[in-house]
Amino acid sequence: MRALPLFLVGLLLAAGTAWAHPIHTSLAEADYNPKTQKLEIALRVFADDFERTLSGRAERKLTLEHTPSAEFNALAFAYVKEHFTLKLRRSAVPLTWLGRELKDASNELWLYLEASLPDGVEGVRFRHALLAEAFSDQLNSIRVRDGSRQVTLTFPLGQGERTVKFAP
Repeated sequence: MRALPLFLVGLLLAAGTAWAHPIHTSLAEADYNPKTQKLEIALRVFADDFERTLSGRAERKLTLEHTPSAEFNALAFAYVKEHFTLKLRRSAVPLTWLGRELKDASNELWLYLEASLPDGVEGVRFRHALLAEAFSDQLNSIRVRDGSRQVTLTFPLGQGERTVKFAP
């Protein structure tokens, strides 16, 4: 008789951990638009991981649902600018915040940015370290496209900058 309540508690605990995702990744897609001479960037993170990381930095609970949008966006953009960088030659390329989109069913938070790159994307150095300080198994990647040219860069923990070099 006592085994049944213990079994139910174990089942509930197992169900609770089933909701957590087993991997920590972030994907960026960066498309160069020659008409506007902008690199259009979409960053995908797991919303719960991002909220937890921003909350740790702010030393208080932040959520997409309850934190005022302007405040959340400002904190998110400050964090992204620190951990996702572009350099052209030796100069940092400023990022512009465009907004965010939550895909609640899949726990995906998409962050939208752009950067002016009048020379296209060849030779741009990227650093993609989002959430790397929070998760020891974090793996980040960027798919960069310039017309029909495409390259994917991966950023395992501790990986610094990577330069886009398209195959000839």
